[in-house]
Amino acid sequence: MSSDIALINAYEQLEQALSELRLLLNDQRVIFQLFTPDTSETINLPHLLTQIWYTQEGDGRRTLNQYGLVGVPPSFIPLLQQINQKKLFFKQAIQDYREQNKEPGPFLFKRACELNLGLSKSGLARLHLKQCYRTLPILESCPDKVTFSWYTSGKSQKKLSVKQALERLMKMDTGQIHIQMQIEALNKLSESEPLVQIQNQVPVIRANIAWRSGTDWVRKARNCPLPLFFPMSEDKPFPEYNTPALTPPEKRSRQFRADSVIETDPYLPSLRVHRYKK
Repeated sequence: MSSDIALINAYEQLEQALSELRLLLNDQRVIFQLFTPDTSETINLPHLLTQIWYTQEGDGRRTLNQYGLVGVPPSFIPLLQQINQKKLFFKQAIQDYREQNKEPGPFLFKRACELNLGLSKSGLARLHLKQCYRTLPILESCPDKVTFSWYTSGKSQKKLSVKQALERLMKMDTGQIHIQMQIEALNKLSESEPLVQIQNQVPVIRANIAWRSGTDWVRKARNCPLPLFFPMSEDKPFPEYNTPALTPPEKRSRQFRADSVIETDPYLPSLRVHRYKK
């Protein structure tokens, strides 16, 4: 099967999945508890979870987030999981298509118009892949308690060799004194010394989920930029929950740990590259 045909099939399955999701969310048995800065604002959750095209307004690098809880009939859970599978299938099709050095946006936009999906060139510009890919957070059983909090201490770490770090510095403006100083500092190191690049991650809402198990609790935590879905029978009460702040704290709650094996100050500030402690 060609990558074009595979991508069309994956896209059509994604559209089908989004249509199914809109129907599920409009079911009267679905119970929402959503958090928004303005309580008078009507939240259109079906639109938020199924919008996959950039609009002309706003920052296209950002996704549409909504925090909260959604209780659904137990029979909905397999359907929601199938929707997530179709999202993953579409993501793989995009990756396969790009391996042939093709840009999928124009191709899919043309296909969408052919299918009469109501897209307007004046209002919709291109596919928002991040929103296509992100899956729904789903639990297989109804929790007893969910506590939301901001996680602001996330960091990603990527190991670099001295050679790789030098290559990245050389791509910068080497006429700048601070870049020259970092190149000189790098040349003092052994080529075999490992380095690590550290990036502070964007603050995210984290759900701390708990189930009663006799006299104990079973706990689980996960990031939830989208509402948390869970099965809820008619005789099951809605979980206890807190209302989180709608914006993250201004300052991060933690710095480097005292027992960290990584030096606190970056050795190459322009790259956020640190040395390991000896």
